[in-house]
Amino acid sequence: MAPLVVARRDGVERLEVLGVSVLYEPTGFLYDGVESLRCLVSKIIALRMPMVLARIPLDSPIETTFRELVRRRGVVLGRRTASAAYVNVSGSWEDYFQAISGSRRKRYRYQRKLAERSGQVTMRVARPRSREGLSVILEQVFRVEGAGWKGRSGSSLLSNERVRRFFTRYSEMACESGTLLVCFLEVNGSPIATILGIEYGQRLWVLKIGYDEQWAPCSPGIQLTMETIRYAFEQGLKGYEFLGSEEPWQAIWPRSRHELTSLVLYPMSVPGFLSLCGDLQYFLMKRAHQTLGNIAFWKRADVSA
Repeated sequence: MAPLVVARRDGVERLEVLGVSVLYEPTGFLYDGVESLRCLVSKIIALRMPMVLARIPLDSPIETTFRELVRRRGVVLGRRTASAAYVNVSGSWEDYFQAISGSRRKRYRYQRKLAERSGQVTMRVARPRSREGLSVILEQVFRVEGAGWKGRSGSSLLSNERVRRFFTRYSEMACESGTLLVCFLEVNGSPIATILGIEYGQRLWVLKIGYDEQWAPCSPGIQLTMETIRYAFEQGLKGYEFLGSEEPWQAIWPRSRHELTSLVLYPMSVPGFLSLCGDLQYFLMKRAHQTLGNIAFWKRADVSA
């Protein structure tokens, strides 16, 4: 299965994985063997439409299969993209916690004590089973997630109705299937950080994380992440998936990486030619803008000198 959608860029229709241009999450195809994948790729190439596969696993046979089967019917380009971090959950939580650097463990304990000065600190794990219960929980998630820099920058779910509707509907479906997991870090019963996630395939998948910036000195997002990783160990899961792109704040935890690549197919067709020209123009304009910016910087530096 290839979950593709027709998108339009610069007036040219092309295929891309459903939702990836909005959510920017790792993606890929579903197949039960090499022959199934070859059949799928052959059918996609036969459509003669430009295609972008963003953030697929680098070690996946998808790229090599496209390059092998496209032959003279088009051009396939690939480039590395941001990796996604995950924790390989094995052994005991105590051993894993001790593998975290001493200075970071010390800071974590200090931040926990700082939060405890305001009251009892607990993690609440919610597994809503009805839409009525889910509605109340999502209101809390959206409020906490929008109470920080995401709210100011307009990137919170409260600020983006389109993405909020998606996560609401996705949460409803996950609620119905019993895979939805919502975690809160609370002080005296009031949430100060939240994680919206999925527990599936013996892994915990973090869809959204946010915290109330009034509690920033306590690093509530870090504390809740620590508690949910502990939860993954205690529940006997096999992995903790950060999703998104690997970020510096995740360096606190010993982790592994999903190395990812993005693949572009330009078929030998009019849409393929137009798509290639449009992407080339965008690349050249971006490079020119960067060059002009560097020239302006050095001119200012010369004047200052």
